[in-house]
Amino acid sequence: MEEKKRKLILEVAAVSLAIIATVSIIYKIRSNWKSQNPVSQNQSADKADETPERSAIEEKYKWNLADIYSTQADFDKDVEVARAKIEEFSQLNGTLSSDEKIKAALDKYYALSKKISHISSYAYMTYDQDTRDAEGARLKKIAENLGTDLGKASAFLDPELLNLPKEHLEALENSPSFKDYRMHITNLLRNTEHVLSNKEESLLAQSSIMQSAGYNIFSTFIDGDLKYPEIKLSDGQTVALTQSLFEKYRQSENHDDRKTVFENFFGTLDKYKNTFAQTLSAQVDANIFSAKARKFDSAAEAALFSENIPTSVYEKIIQNINDNLPVLQNYLELKKKLLGISDMSYYDLYAPVTSGLKDNYTYEKTESMIMDALRPMGEEYLKVASKATQAGNGWIDVYPSQGKSNGAYSNSVYGVHPYILLNFTGDYFSLSTEIHELGHTIHSYFSDANQPYINSNYSTFVAEIASTFNENLLLENRLRQETDKDKKIALLGKSLETMRTTIFRQALFSEFEYRIYQAAENNIPLTSDFLCETYLALVRKYYGDDKGVVSVADAVGVEWAYVPHFYYDFYVYQYVSGYLAGVAMSEKVFNGDTTMRDNYIEKVLKDGGSRYPLEQLKDVGIDMNADEVYREAFAIFQKRIDELKELTGQN
Repeated sequence: MEEKKRKLILEVAAVSLAIIATVSIIYKIRSNWKSQNPVSQNQSADKADETPERSAIEEKYKWNLADIYSTQADFDKDVEVARAKIEEFSQLNGTLSSDEKIKAALDKYYALSKKISHISSYAYMTYDQDTRDAEGARLKKIAENLGTDLGKASAFLDPELLNLPKEHLEALENSPSFKDYRMHITNLLRNTEHVLSNKEESLLAQSSIMQSAGYNIFSTFIDGDLKYPEIKLSDGQTVALTQSLFEKYRQSENHDDRKTVFENFFGTLDKYKNTFAQTLSAQVDANIFSAKARKFDSAAEAALFSENIPTSVYEKIIQNINDNLPVLQNYLELKKKLLGISDMSYYDLYAPVTSGLKDNYTYEKTESMIMDALRPMGEEYLKVASKATQAGNGWIDVYPSQGKSNGAYSNSVYGVHPYILLNFTGDYFSLSTEIHELGHTIHSYFSDANQPYINSNYSTFVAEIASTFNENLLLENRLRQETDKDKKIALLGKSLETMRTTIFRQALFSEFEYRIYQAAENNIPLTSDFLCETYLALVRKYYGDDKGVVSVADAVGVEWAYVPHFYYDFYVYQYVSGYLAGVAMSEKVFNGDTTMRDNYIEKVLKDGGSRYPLEQLKDVGIDMNADEVYREAFAIFQKRIDELKELTGQN
């Protein structure tokens, strides 16, 4: 969801470690969602000829960007004001000689950051309405440049503050006048060893766009220049393979089609594995360079530092996933029986165990289903959910249209309201996606309403909890209400497939990423052979190749080559932690634990970014350094495996 965090607030980091190019942040968010949710891409690709122009969509099903800027002239005016204020702010370099001037500088910086976040949200959402429109592309470029300019103009801020005596900073941290900036100053104190001199910070800011060169080359090549072969399917149809069609046909009910699509897709990646190794190695080297420049022991430590997540938590997550691989393998043994195959290959993993949920919902029907599913959360939560999803309120953009960005996201515009982008097609996946994004939106709404702008942008670590929390409430609601056996089987199957892809697959990605960074930091070249061997060994371990659970061919070793997550600098582990914590917490709320519900709303959702995520979770009884949350989550998954066994007569 990208996922990555799906908020499109375009903050250029002066609070913590590095100033990141705005364009890089946006590409992360959108690519994360696409990679996590291939079905939506398939729908867009398959139905391109049927998809209407935006002008044919009823206005009530579109978001209202006029809530941000009522006219283009208002947008243009704010852009000019932002440019002038960026220049003014750069003149503050060397002037922070008193508490009053420090406070004024912070006020100006965050006011400017908020203005640019409004400009950027308007620009990117305009672009996402129709990516073919040159005007949207122009606005997007304006936003990117403003973000980079602010990063350069503000590069002096933290180094200058760090020139103050430590005692002075500690006094500011505890001063009532600086209460809104407590986290900023706390981060400064934590960053004492990692923030550089003014000149060095300015140099890093100017190099920020080059830091994402590896990803940009990869993205251009795989999304545009890379061509896959034509393949002939079992029904005689010949199709030109694409990434979207790979993601579609790997779910085919026909064994031979699955095998054909995997062999041709991985075979194509294998031809270019040396190029992919170079782009990934370049991105890894850039992140290691940045970490070393800021005096971190490792790139992992640097990536996790801003949210105060120790690498021990990352390692704990990976260890617990490894300890619970039997749960995954139990599910796969059941899936083999349901598919009626004795020898499951890697290309069988996405095969459907049922014909799926054939219900087709109207958008209005999903609104009532969502409200019913979220009822355990209480009236305050439901009120926001209703406001966000109600057609005509301008918060949500519902249907696909020609040129509209694929996927889905939630974007908070502080002082206005959050927005949701969907590509709703009426199936259960659309319903699940809607309630997922609604979790982010409600989180943003509560955070924005209860925190000053500086503390409204919450951690990605907890963001993924909010979306998973909602999804699990929906699933439990449907399982409890559903009387049709086949539909119940389909719901359980979807749940367990989500477990496989969101927990175990993303954990595998996280472990692979950890290993390749450790190798690079120990001067081991990231050759294509090394990357393939490392990835293949992990896939075989996770899927029980040596136990006869899933047969993993050598060709699977190149799968890493098309995964954009590996360019995101220790990002995807948060899918794993968020899903595990979200399931464990929401299960308690679904079963009537109002204390968990109230603490979650007050101490996580409303708390925004005012505290570090591990502190927030401990306040609701979730300790990511302990084994309990993992035990609880995997017990739920094992229960669903047992339920599916019973319903399908596989006990």
